[in-house]
Order: sequence, then structure tokens, then C-alpha cells
Amino acid sequence: MSVSLLNNIEQRVSDLQFQLQYRLQPIEDLRLEYKKQLKTFWLIVVASLAIFISIVLFLYLPLAPLFIILIIGYILTYIYWIKPLKKNLCEQFHNGIVPHIVSEFLSETYFNANSYISEKDYFLSNLFRRSTDKYDGSNLTQGNLGQTSVLFSNLHTQYKTQSTDSKGRTRTQWHTIFRGVFLIADSNKNFNGEIYIFPDTAERIFGGIGRWMQEKFGATGRGEMIYLEDPDFEKRYVVYATDPVEARYILTPSMQQYFMNLSDTFGKGSLHASFINGKLYLALSGDFELFTLNTNKPLNDEQTIKYYVGNLIHILSAVEILDLNTRIWNK
Repeated sequence: MSVSLLNNIEQRVSDLQFQLQYRLQPIEDLRLEYKKQLKTFWLIVVASLAIFISIVLFLYLPLAPLFIILIIGYILTYIYWIKPLKKNLCEQFHNGIVPHIVSEFLSETYFNANSYISEKDYFLSNLFRRSTDKYDGSNLTQGNLGQTSVLFSNLHTQYKTQSTDSKGRTRTQWHTIFRGVFLIADSNKNFNGEIYIFPDTAERIFGGIGRWMQEKFGATGRGEMIYLEDPDFEKRYVVYATDPVEARYILTPSMQQYFMNLSDTFGKGSLHASFINGKLYLALSGDFELFTLNTNKPLNDEQTIKYYVGNLIHILSAVEILDLNTRIWNK
């Protein structure tokens, strides 16, 4: 396994804190001003509600229409007063601080807080086939970790269902297809076929019948289900491949162990992966904050920088766990 490129974290966090101190202070001032204005807003809300209730009770005024007007006033005040302050704060943080954190661990970097993995790349992975009605994300990050090019972002894909009740009212429900971090990386091995690795939920729930169902129906359009030699790997994952011989050549015992380590890190059942056209597509389900600004954390505190570095390292560790920087065969 190659030497880790994600080492000396404490020292690198200290270096970042020193390098960014003059950038952090103005943004910290903005954060404090935002918190002050937000506190003032809530004081106004509480005070005005108390006055409103007192007047209504004293004068016996109709509650509902006046309360609606008051709520609309609160919403408009928040939109035009508080929201712009937070937007400016987030923009300053994402444009002025995050790129420096990313470039500490990746080379040739690109970061855009408002962008995300394209729908084209999402469907090229062939991991999730259901059409999406909502496709959203954030924190698009790109760069090279050693020799491995990586691209990832937060992603949330959904579909909707609609039903009509006996009174003719339409009800819309939203269902999550995938929510987490979606990562695309160069594979360290050359291959022509396609390989898919999914959590083995069916067999875990239904036993032998689940395995039969996966073999019969799960492989549609993904080749055939293959069995590998590691029994622990087989308990956690089901594998499909268009070329079983090539798949066994790529999914060596070491690579199977790497995927086991990956599920230990990110959680069993949270990982979907595919090898297609020289790329690894990795879908990590879960709540990942990445670079979402926490307005309750002081930005000039070293622990805050450490927090965001930790979020980044958590995702980049997938590249190292799978040992993608070991170039056994040139592509």
C-alpha cells in the first residue's frame, strides 16, 4: 500500500491557521455581526409577539388575520435583513477560506460551493437508474491526490409520487434515491468491462432467497453476479460484472479487503461503487457536512479549521483506503 498523503494533520492545521489568520479575522467579524443581528431579530420577534398577544387579549381583536400579517412580517424581515447577511458570510468563507483548505491536500484544485456532480456523471455510474425529479447538491471539489484525480460533491437525488384522495386532492411525496457524497476517481487499473459493487442487503434480510433474487433480477444490464473468495466480503457486498474474469483480476483479495475497510469507515450498507471506463464511481450515503459553514463556531479558532480539514480528510480517505495511488498497471 502506498504511503499516506494525508499525514501530519495537526501540523498542517496549525500551518493553515497561521497562513489564513489575516483572512479569517474579517470573516470572523462578519460572523459576529451576523450573530448580533440574528439575536436582535429574535428579540424583536419575542417582544412584538408579547405586545401583540397583550393587545389582542385586551381589545378582544380577531386573532387569526392579525397573526397571519405578523408572521408574514417576520418572514419578510428575515428574507431582506438576516438572509443577505448569512449569504455574504457564507460566500466570504467559501471563496476566501475553503480553497486554501482544499489546496493543502490536493493539487490543481477547483472548488465551488454552489455546484455539484453533473447529472450526466451521476447516470454514467449506472449505480442509480431511477429517473430524478429533484437533483441538487453543493461543495463541488476537484483536484489530484498524488497521482489520482478526484471529483466529488454533496448530492441529493429524489423522485416524487402523487396520489389523489377521495375528495380529489392531490398529494405529492418526495423520496430520496441517494443522499451523501458522490465521488469520481481515476482507477489505478486498466479495464474494459464494467464492475458494480452494492451492499448485500437482500441476502442479509432474506437469506438464500435474497441471493437468488439478486442473481436473477439485480444483474439486469450489469452483466452477471460473481462470487469472490473472501467470505466476509461476500457477506457485505454483491458484485456484478460484464466480464467475470476481468472482475476477479481487478477485485483482488487486497482490493476486497480495502472495500471492507471502507465499509468499516463509512458504515455497512452506505457504499455503492462501479468501475467503468477507467474510473471508479463511489456513492457514500449519509450526512456529510463537508464545508457547510457552522455559524456557531468561531472561525479564528484552530479547532474550527481542524473541523473542516477533518471533513475533507474523511472523504479523501476513501482514495487511500482503496489504494488508488498504487499504479500497478499503467493505463
